[in-house]
Amino acid sequence: MPVPVSRRNIFFIAIAAALLLLYIVPLGSYPLMEPDEGRYAEIPREMIASGNYITPMLNYVKYFEKPALLYWMNAASFHIFGENEFAARVGVALCALLGAAATALLGAFMYGKIAGFIAGVVTATSLLYFAIGTINITDMPLSAFMTAAFASFYVAHVREEKKYYLLFYLFCALALLTKGLVGVVLPGAVIFFYILFTRQWKLFYKPLYLPGIALFFAVSLPWFYLVCRDNPDFFRFFFIQEHFLRYSTKMHGRYEPFWFFLPMIPAALIPWTAFLFSLFSKKSVVRSPGTPEEGRARCYLLIWFFVILIFFSFSSSKLIPYIVPCLPPLAILIGADIFRMAKSREWHGRPLLWLSLTSGLLGAALIIYPLFGEHATPAKAWPIALKAGFGLIGMPVTMWYYTSHGRKKHKEAIRALILCSALFISGLQDVYAIVAPQRTMKEVSEVIIREMRDGDTIVAYDEVLQGIPFYTKRRVMMAGSPGELEYGSMQPEGEGWFISKEEFLSRWRERKERFILVVKKNGRFEEIFPDGETGGAEKIERGKYVILFYREEAAK
Repeated sequence: MPVPVSRRNIFFIAIAAALLLLYIVPLGSYPLMEPDEGRYAEIPREMIASGNYITPMLNYVKYFEKPALLYWMNAASFHIFGENEFAARVGVALCALLGAAATALLGAFMYGKIAGFIAGVVTATSLLYFAIGTINITDMPLSAFMTAAFASFYVAHVREEKKYYLLFYLFCALALLTKGLVGVVLPGAVIFFYILFTRQWKLFYKPLYLPGIALFFAVSLPWFYLVCRDNPDFFRFFFIQEHFLRYSTKMHGRYEPFWFFLPMIPAALIPWTAFLFSLFSKKSVVRSPGTPEEGRARCYLLIWFFVILIFFSFSSSKLIPYIVPCLPPLAILIGADIFRMAKSREWHGRPLLWLSLTSGLLGAALIIYPLFGEHATPAKAWPIALKAGFGLIGMPVTMWYYTSHGRKKHKEAIRALILCSALFISGLQDVYAIVAPQRTMKEVSEVIIREMRDGDTIVAYDEVLQGIPFYTKRRVMMAGSPGELEYGSMQPEGEGWFISKEEFLSRWRERKERFILVVKKNGRFEEIFPDGETGGAEKIERGKYVILFYREEAAK
């Protein structure tokens, strides 16, 4: 006899399916964006082309800034789906869904199934989490593996079942292979401070589970051994320069003040920001945990959040995606607090007011924006703005409708909030259709592919244009600054492919070689051709770039 499915479970399944579709289905509908997506698609493409899965190569020179796991994920995806945009992003999107699922499971373990479900939805539908989870960069896999590691550790610790430590060590190894030492330093720091604050000294030795430690080294050590064996300089570049010097110096030009990430947290949680503010209420799960178990969970989640926030705040190199691992612990607290409100049928912390000020005003601004925006016509922007805007505005409106004038339908209000958040991110996904064409080399590459002849050399001036090698399947010569390829330019593989501006201009004027030059307008073009004279080269413009073809028949 079939087991009846409750209306609540149908709702849960429908939302989970909707999130799966929103994350996965549109991934191939927009081109790769510069610079990150082109980079993290080209490296695995070159791995497949060369058959070398140990030494990462970008534009056919060594590139050691990140470990290899994301490259392997994308290479596997390329083997399955072909070398295209969908395949370049689907691994990251699946990691985002893994992170949201781990958040939901940990939330359910700490506060109950419904609270956990809400926490998973809050995670998956938050602005920054969704944005980073649908583009091809390393930050989301790192966040997903660390979230799974934190969840595994807490369950193992509370239940005192060592089998969960196997998962903890596995996910730490995967985090290490995704972005380096930060994947183990941060979990170690969170656990260390959790021990200090809770005085559970046995946690200094109980997690030292030999099968788990063996699994950690079995997963993480082989690649580091092989890449160091094949590249003796890897250790110095990867661990010294890309870890310690990047963290402690301004060498990459990404310095921001210490407080940089603080305003980013409320923005990252849109459209759930109002419930972040509710956590400051005396009745919240943060200030008034209901049981000792909830108090322990609160302590763990807050330490998780603050350790990561403070760690990156002290760094001399700051980028917004770094704080994605801060979001799951906040999502669990928000989910638990919303569930507490639903049970008590009473809002605390004035979430309706905050929703009106945050989601309501932002939604109205989105709907008005197409009248004044410069990046897209109203015809393109309005459908997106209406979808995302009405999703945001719908949150305070439905919340007010279900719980004002004596109505106490808090559960219905929460379901409506979840539906509105899904509508918001469906509009957010559509933004890529406007943003990506302005930040891609696909159109430029299509021109090159159409016009290219045998013997032509593609040249990028003073800028690493990551998408061109991916789309054209051809190596690109660099004229001017080598940018992030500086290390590779000094290796034997880079000889002859990195030249100065003066050398390139000399060879250009000699007309003995066939170059296809890609140079950005509004500055760089005028820098290399001050008088606008290109020597009779054919010129085609695409977006921000000029493509120059040296044709013998045009020069005669």
